[in-house]
Amino acid sequence: MNFKSRALIAVAFFAIWISILYAGSDHPPPVGFLWLVPFVAVCAMVLYLRLPVYATWSGAPRPGRIRRVLLEGIAAGIVVGLIALLFSSPRESAIAPERIADILIWLAVLAAVGTANAVVVYALASVWPKGGH
Repeated sequence: MNFKSRALIAVAFFAIWISILYAGSDHPPPVGFLWLVPFVAVCAMVLYLRLPVYATWSGAPRPGRIRRVLLEGIAAGIVVGLIALLFSSPRESAIAPERIADILIWLAVLAAVGTANAVVVYALASVWPKGGH
C-alpha cells in the first residue's frame, strides 16, 4: 500500500471522527473539544502506520489474522478509553461502585468502537488497489 493510499485513508479517518465528535458535542463546542483534534490526529497517524501490515495480511493470508485484527481493535479502543478517562475532569473524589460500573461500560463501548474501526481498516486494506498508482 503506497503513501498516497495510506494518507487518504488516514485523512478520511481523521475527518470522519472529528465530524462524529463535533456532531455529538455542544454547539458551539466547549474549549476542551480542541484537545480532541490532536488526539484524533495521533490515532490517524497510528492508523497510517498500521495500514501496510493489514495490507500484507490480506495479500498473504495468515492463520488467525482476523482474530488478531479484532484483538488489536479491542486493545486500541481500551487504550483510547483509558486516555480519555485519564484526561477527563474528576467528578467525584472517591471511586464509588457506580463510577466503576460507568468506567467498565465506557471501556466496553470503546472496545466495540475500536473493533469496528479495526475491521473497517482491515477491509479497506484488503480491497484497496495494491498498485503504485
